Amino acid sequence: MRKRVTTFPQRNSIVLAPSPTYHAETMTPRAYIFGIACLLIAARFGNDRLAAATEPSVQPELPWIEIGSEKAVIARDSKSADGRNALAWTVDSNEPVDWSLLEKDPNRFYEQYDVKAIWVINLADKKKVGAIGDTGGYVRPGSHRTLSVAWGPIENGRRFALAAYQWKWGTDTLLLLDVGTDDCRSAQIGPVLDKAIEAQIKRAKSQRRGPFDSTYLLTGLPELGKKTGFSSASTVGLPFVTKDREQDTSISEGILSLKLARAGEGPTASVVRLTPGPLPDDPFSESARLAKADRELNAVYSALLKRLNPSAQQALRTEQRAWVEQRDRQADEAVRKKSDSENARIVRDHLLRQLTEERSTELRKREAQAK
Repeated sequence: MRKRVTTFPQRNSIVLAPSPTYHAETMTPRAYIFGIACLLIAARFGNDRLAAATEPSVQPELPWIEIGSEKAVIARDSKSADGRNALAWTVDSNEPVDWSLLEKDPNRFYEQYDVKAIWVINLADKKKVGAIGDTGGYVRPGSHRTLSVAWGPIENGRRFALAAYQWKWGTDTLLLLDVGTDDCRSAQIGPVLDKAIEAQIKRAKSQRRGPFDSTYLLTGLPELGKKTGFSSASTVGLPFVTKDREQDTSISEGILSLKLARAGEGPTASVVRLTPGPLPDDPFSESARLAKADRELNAVYSALLKRLNPSAQQALRTEQRAWVEQRDRQADEAVRKKSDSENARIVRDHLLRQLTEERSTELRKREAQAK
């Protein structure tokens, strides 16, 4: 007597019903075509399910990095275009850090926590290659909120980069980085550039005595650009805006052409040319000015928060979120109403910058009243 064997499908396997036999001679043409179509749909559905089962799930990119026993925040907008490098900052706190807040509300995380150290990291290998700061390694509190960086192209395994953070009068620290796979050397170049700009101002406007404050616009600089950004691995065009501190008015703007080099004691920068005049009215220029306006607003907003009691702080946060939403809606509306000859990015960035500067002026007045 033959024993009956029952088989069961393996877990997660896809079982397709046996294909029915169709006899073309007994079917109408319409029914025959309908049957073939059903078979094709069933086969496609089975293949899609198999593909979905075998495809790996994509994990969201975390806003921090763990290196050894330390954890650091990957600074906003600091990644190089090729994904190799970034800046990161460690948190200065004696209490446990609420890392979930960084994912839920990054702006509040940046407000709540201060910086301990700023790293240059190799993202591909997940390692720290250096640290940056003022002379002696000092990092100004709050500098992580206005940190910006521009990366140059890689040449022979190394690349130059410019890194800066702002203060209420302009750029506080401007550093030239020489970054390799395992190391990073840095040098302050702000004083060299400031001296060149002040000399140009005094030649053109001899009555001006200063003090002068310059802001260097790093955000959005292209790795390979023509007028601004890196035109080669060792040449960069750096936009700037300079104000008279006492009168709080802009007195000079333009582009500094810098020649970068590697020396025994560290990287160096020399001013090859200073081209004064309005910054080019192109998409990059407008986005750079928007980035500057955003940094200034963040600084004023943070300063005002510190002067308020807890209930007033919460009210300001709610007000600020509503303002951001309203600002974005206005920018979207401006893009919808633009003419065919206008560039959507320029239109949007121009209005965002204008509204952001107006908000900074408003909050600055409120900060002065709160003193």
